[in-house]
Amino acid sequence: MKCWAKLLMASLWLSACDGNSSNTETGSTFVATEVGSQVKPPEEPDNELNPDNELAADPDKKLTANPDKSLTIKAVASFPPEDHVVKDDYVYSAAADANLPLATVDETPAIKNHQMMIGGKLVNYTASAGHLIAYAPGKVARASMFYMAYTREDLPKEDRPVTFFWNGGPGSSSAWLHMGSWAPRRLESSDVDKNVSDRGTRGFSFVDNAETLLDKTDLVFVDPPGTGLSQAIAPYKNSDFWGMEADAQVNRDFVVRFVDRHHRQSSPKYLYGESYDGIRLPVLGNLLVAAGGRNFAPDKSGRKPVALSGIILGSPILDLGTNCSQGGDVSCAGYLPSYAMAADFNGRATRRGTASALEYIDQLRTFVAEKYNPARAIWYSPVLSRAKAVHAEANRQYDKLFGLWQNAASARKWAIDVETRADASSKATELANLLVATPAERAAFSKAFMADPLSELKQLVAGTKLEIERALTPAWRDYAQTEAGTNFIKDMTGITGLDLDWLREFEVSPVKFPGKLLPATSIGVFDARVDISHPGSPAAALYTGSAFAEAIKSTLPAMFNYHSASPYMLRDDSIRAHWKFERQHKLASFRTGLPDLVESLESDPALRALVLHGYYDLLTPFHQTELDLAGAGLSGRVPVDLYEGGHMFFDDDKARVHAKRTLDGFFDNRPGNKTPTAVVLN
Repeated sequence: MKCWAKLLMASLWLSACDGNSSNTETGSTFVATEVGSQVKPPEEPDNELNPDNELAADPDKKLTANPDKSLTIKAVASFPPEDHVVKDDYVYSAAADANLPLATVDETPAIKNHQMMIGGKLVNYTASAGHLIAYAPGKVARASMFYMAYTREDLPKEDRPVTFFWNGGPGSSSAWLHMGSWAPRRLESSDVDKNVSDRGTRGFSFVDNAETLLDKTDLVFVDPPGTGLSQAIAPYKNSDFWGMEADAQVNRDFVVRFVDRHHRQSSPKYLYGESYDGIRLPVLGNLLVAAGGRNFAPDKSGRKPVALSGIILGSPILDLGTNCSQGGDVSCAGYLPSYAMAADFNGRATRRGTASALEYIDQLRTFVAEKYNPARAIWYSPVLSRAKAVHAEANRQYDKLFGLWQNAASARKWAIDVETRADASSKATELANLLVATPAERAAFSKAFMADPLSELKQLVAGTKLEIERALTPAWRDYAQTEAGTNFIKDMTGITGLDLDWLREFEVSPVKFPGKLLPATSIGVFDARVDISHPGSPAAALYTGSAFAEAIKSTLPAMFNYHSASPYMLRDDSIRAHWKFERQHKLASFRTGLPDLVESLESDPALRALVLHGYYDLLTPFHQTELDLAGAGLSGRVPVDLYEGGHMFFDDDKARVHAKRTLDGFFDNRPGNKTPTAVVLN
């Protein structure tokens, strides 16, 4: 009777299912070798949170209410853990060479229980935060990883999905997704697209999130080493994990540790990330799929482990090698539809007419394929591409130095002053090597620059522009005079809203486009609808991160009972300077996770992937993702869903509602789920 009383008091959900979808064990071409000293993790208790819960400790225990009858419990939920306060006095460091001793890591989480209404029902959930040790295969302790999790302890773990979240960067904590997207509470962001300028960054409030994913999955927000409160464990240092391979590996190690500690081996598992995670998560996912569950500790229930069920990518960059913001030789075709949507929203374009957003986007895809790409093939030459790149850099250097000098007299004083002459000489050499072709010309430029820096730099900019004129091919000049060519130039003006000399300009860098579209404002590449030039505006607070920095300070103690003496590292842009943006496979280097995604999907036919994008994102545009997926042969396998939003589309109230419907369908249609629903694509 004691056990039956516990059942009734806890309102346990019982299930007689013993199977679940799982991943086959398979080798992987892209899995790198890992080495390190061995430190064995401690053995886990049978029931970490509730050692007295005999049902959770033995899910197949027979309970006898009548001597003649018995009931075998095949799956059972846990009792909610008691609230627990953690006061962490350790001060964490994001420095490249920072690490901490293994003995300082305490894996006991802070815990706080909450209630909220979801779908008209009162739901209990547990918020927990703390550190877990990321052990590499071979039981190598490499990093203390900070996480914040929301779980439903009233539901059986065996069939309850668990989703791990990362932000991109690289160098970002998970705060943007955590505070803005799918957690039980979020920052109220309805003003973000209204260009409101009279509200301070502290004016954001938390609201219960009607679109939380907690009704579909448990949520775990993860901070990589050097972000949040995560740090390498000696002898490793933070920068050891700042690279495309090592980053994926240490985050894989965290997933394995969380799964083992919380007995989630047979739970459906999902990876969700945005921006740079378009590279991180395919690599990480392939590591999990390739191991086929071998990384996880044996499940005491006897169920087969689930390696990975799905990958969700929000506003991803899939391949650094195909992104035109990375170099002049790469086409900007993938950016053009986003340029067009930005121009249309800001009243500068003339071509949309009465078409809906998705109808217009489809027209733009056709324009790119049938007109833009053929025209670019005529326009492009390596010499022209180089000339444009040099001219762009010369302009950048001029703008930077003119800001320092302000006038010619000040520039000359800078070049001859005893205190600054060495800097001037160093800059002359730098510019000569960067922008001037031959050694003789470099020497002449350096001498002239030291005599009159501003005048010489002006001449250099003019000279680089002349080189573009010389590099234009005869074929392109002839095409521009034809009816097709003149119509193409008119189309480019009507679509982009830019009245440019398209004969010479043709492609516009995503860095330059916002300033050319609206010169008097500062629309951001994150969301072309908003002006971030007002420091106190909601848009500036959200897209510069100040709103999230304020929010995380209150969230850790209020939501999790976690009190830290250390500042939370929201984002460290210096990590990018140390990041190893190369992967080595056989004899070729590459900067993408697409081969890993292809391999994972081929290895496990049950694995699914989904991409979500905003129309107005000029940082990682949706059509570039579509082109990258098509190039990898994944157009029919990985759907791309589009929303009325920017890079962080979930900040937009309408977009968040639409995306939630799509995600509901994605989770409901997982293999083995008893109540699938139709996937709704916006």
